[in-house]
Amino acid sequence: MDCKIIFSTPATKELYESFQWYENRSVGLGVLFVQFIDKTIGLIKLNPEGYPKKVGTYREVAFSKFPYLLIYEFVKETQTVYVLHVFHTKRNPKHKYKKK
Repeated sequence: MDCKIIFSTPATKELYESFQWYENRSVGLGVLFVQFIDKTIGLIKLNPEGYPKKVGTYREVAFSKFPYLLIYEFVKETQTVYVLHVFHTKRNPKHKYKKK
């Protein structure tokens, strides 16, 4: 299945800030982080309903090498995945599903 992926403004900001943080720690680490995001997005595109719903219609995907979750919602009628957050697991979990 091939669906459309839309990143929310907060998710885009979180992705950029995380990339910058990792890249400042070690050149190339930010690129590796983005590659994990790309790989995860590719897996979601193949099977958007393959990850469990956690709260309401929101689903989570954990990364194996980085302490992040990708929080998204899949709208079957439009075949669209809305990425709500690129969420660091050390953040307050109460903010995982807020749209900001």
